[in-house]
Amino acid sequence: MMKNLVDVVSGPLEAHAVRINTRKRQKLSLTRGPDESLYLIRKGLYLARAPMPHARHQVLGILYPGDFVRTSALPPIEGVEITAASDIGEVWRLRWPVVKVLIDENPDFARRVADRLADQAARTTLHNAIIAGLTGDERVAALMIELALRTGKPTLSGLLFDMPLSRVDIAEHLALNADTVSRIVSRMRAKGLYAAAGRSRLLCPRFEDLAGSCPLTPAIARMHGGEAMLTPAV
Repeated sequence: MMKNLVDVVSGPLEAHAVRINTRKRQKLSLTRGPDESLYLIRKGLYLARAPMPHARHQVLGILYPGDFVRTSALPPIEGVEITAASDIGEVWRLRWPVVKVLIDENPDFARRVADRLADQAARTTLHNAIIAGLTGDERVAALMIELALRTGKPTLSGLLFDMPLSRVDIAEHLALNADTVSRIVSRMRAKGLYAAAGRSRLLCPRFEDLAGSCPLTPAIARMHGGEAMLTPAV
């Protein structure tokens, strides 16, 4: 599972942050201009969403603890928003001019911030490759693998992980329609790749079976810190 990266960048920001607790579907206030805000995701998962033509929406990406949100770094689409996917979440809000001073004065902190932003950009590139090159079944498997690596906890029954996205969220994220997603997840459940485990949680009895259902699993594991889970036990 992915190591929590919050502490990598939190230290210099803590004294300047406004802490905000969020609930599911709550939107972050996005501002532009010289006083725009920078958000650091502390707890929970968040979705970057944007309206599309023909009354559709697109989930542009999933944000995890340790990720940054800055309005000027989002696509210039009218109506783009960041919403909480998890029932309970926490973000830190900071004024960008304050963060800019910290970056200018602290080269080590600047490097850590640059590393986090580079990681977020690489995840976006991988997601684009998943959408362009995989079937619908493989895309849904890729998302489940990602969430399992990021949020999973080993149990005696298998790997327990969070699935805070609705079927519509999944469809918008994977460029599918909701009915197609429903059919795919039903097939995956019938194959025993996962089982429901309470509100917004899934259980994967054998992670290796789920991993084997997506050809880009090795890349997903490298991107989300799960290489060890693909190494056979000796």
